[in-house]
Amino acid sequence: MNFFFQSAALSAMLLLANCTTTVSTEQTTEVKADSSETTTKVETAKTSTELLQGKWQHTEDKSNFLVFEKERRKEIADGLDKWDDEPFVLSDKCMNTRDANNGIEKEKDRYISIAESDLCWYIVEVTETMLSLSYMGRGNTLNYTRVK
Repeated sequence: MNFFFQSAALSAMLLLANCTTTVSTEQTTEVKADSSETTTKVETAKTSTELLQGKWQHTEDKSNFLVFEKERRKEIADGLDKWDDEPFVLSDKCMNTRDANNGIEKEKDRYISIAESDLCWYIVEVTETMLSLSYMGRGNTLNYTRVK
């Protein structure tokens, strides 16, 4: 029995260690020709909401697609006749009933909650080309790439 608890604790620690967050930013450097001054121009980083917008395809299950349009989350995969289409909330913690009081530390705009289905995902990483979500109900990670 002790082995089971040690394995579960190790798994939880590995999951938390792998939950690093990334938001895409761009930085450019300009050098002025008439002087030795160097100026740095930092472009405004896109927010998680802006980066989520669009169509995403699961990296393993090629029949699974997510679409984020404004405050709507749509999903379809093999076996579904029509798109799941529900409003989502992007917030600092899970807002759905099941996960709202899970004691997980708050992080700005890192949780996607769907009240109707009582679901929540943690945004592990979102860039212009990649989306990685951790489903809070099971802790498994879902990886997607952007498609046109």
